[in-house]
Amino acid sequence: MVAPRHLDPPLADAPDTPIRGPVLKSLHDLLRALVDANADSLQLHPEQPPTLLKDRIGTQLEPSSMGFDRISRLLDQALDVTTRQALEAKKSAEGFFDAGPQGRFSYRARLLAEGPAIAFRRAEAEAGTASIAGGLSFGSGYTVLSLLTSSLKRGASDVVFSGGAAAAMRIGGEMQTIEGAVFTDADITDALGPSWTTERRDELAQVGNVDLAFEVPHEGRSMRFRVNVFRQLRGVAAAFRPIWDRIPEVAALNLPSEILAMGDYPHGLVLVAGPTGAGKSTTLSLVIDHLTRTQAKHIITLEDPIEYLYRRGKSLVHQREIGVHVESFAGGLRAALRECPDVILVGEMRDLDTITAALTAAETGHLVLSTLHSSSAAQAVDRIIDVFPQHQQAQIRIQVAEVLRMVVTQRLLPTGDGRSRVPVVEMVRISYAFSNLIREKKTHMFASQIQTSQKDGNLPFDLSLSRLVKDGLVPADVALRTAHDPQYLKTLIGGI
Repeated sequence: MVAPRHLDPPLADAPDTPIRGPVLKSLHDLLRALVDANADSLQLHPEQPPTLLKDRIGTQLEPSSMGFDRISRLLDQALDVTTRQALEAKKSAEGFFDAGPQGRFSYRARLLAEGPAIAFRRAEAEAGTASIAGGLSFGSGYTVLSLLTSSLKRGASDVVFSGGAAAAMRIGGEMQTIEGAVFTDADITDALGPSWTTERRDELAQVGNVDLAFEVPHEGRSMRFRVNVFRQLRGVAAAFRPIWDRIPEVAALNLPSEILAMGDYPHGLVLVAGPTGAGKSTTLSLVIDHLTRTQAKHIITLEDPIEYLYRRGKSLVHQREIGVHVESFAGGLRAALRECPDVILVGEMRDLDTITAALTAAETGHLVLSTLHSSSAAQAVDRIIDVFPQHQQAQIRIQVAEVLRMVVTQRLLPTGDGRSRVPVVEMVRISYAFSNLIREKKTHMFASQIQTSQKDGNLPFDLSLSRLVKDGLVPADVALRTAHDPQYLKTLIGGI
């Protein structure tokens, strides 16, 4: 049995409690049960038993689920012809129903992917509550717009709406459900306003997903979101990602200021490595922003998607999005070589064609900044080389040794209060010694080389971790579970 698609706030974690008894065939019977139980609302959903909500706890009135035909008959009892036509046309309808001795009830009806659904509430319970808006429960006050505005204030990196389910925000790397923020498919797409054109509706129907930009008023200006609307098992969903034009400062993110040295090289390849969601793109954005303000360069970015808007400073910046302005990372790199850049940002080195093009660009006098999914500098080097066929790897190893300038590896760890995350950083400046290890297939010796060359500006992962522990940002137990060498970390943090 599928989870309830509540028009009121979703049920609490406690299981629904079925009431054993006869099937309540008429709408009047169901509404009488609502009054007798002094419940907040009556929920009628396809594939679910009729359910009363009281103090956010659900009680099933019958043991069996309701079918499409039965709910349709109940709708016919509550909705007049005009309202029923409006429901068919707009996928939603609101109104009042006079149930005689049971009293007067307000209702909200929706056409969900699996059929019609309707929620009833006693009309007197509506007094003094907020107006119905945004496809939510009576008086909840949430709208798509209000949640997007709230997400900006809370620093969320993503907001996801899913038809018939509670919306969620990604804050500090964790998805947090917004209790009660339940929208229908129509609520989600209607909120896009003029951006939701006929062409985009057709594209969603034909392809299954569509990208678009959306603006929200925020603090006296417009804040842009990148939106992907997509079809899923239960209907429509949409993922919103803010496009920031104010890039945070290095200190605000607890990153070492030396990280900005990534942009100081005249040419070569600089990598930011780490797992998904480790803040790699944010770190690169700091470097690009620093370059735009301090150096006169021509910078081309290839991003998927664009996450930050760079303001014009000393540098000229052209931002290109994969799938919008250019077909692929590899294609964008090849085109960039004809566009006279000094610096090329590649959102991710994810395949052989992109890596080949990036190495060529780095060899031909450009500074290439990119990201890679790996847990250390040594692994980053090995991943690049292993992408190529065996017969090419010896030559690629030499090429990487020649062009690689710096590898920054980072992970995000939760702070002690659990409210945010801070980066743990390993920085490796590729000197002759490191290049020689790459040529000789001795990347397994990177760790010891990093330890013995700290005077050259290299920062071991565990040393970075120990600083966070000493500053009270990361608990010692979390740090020990994350350390490359827990025993070494223990010596660094002492009795903490």
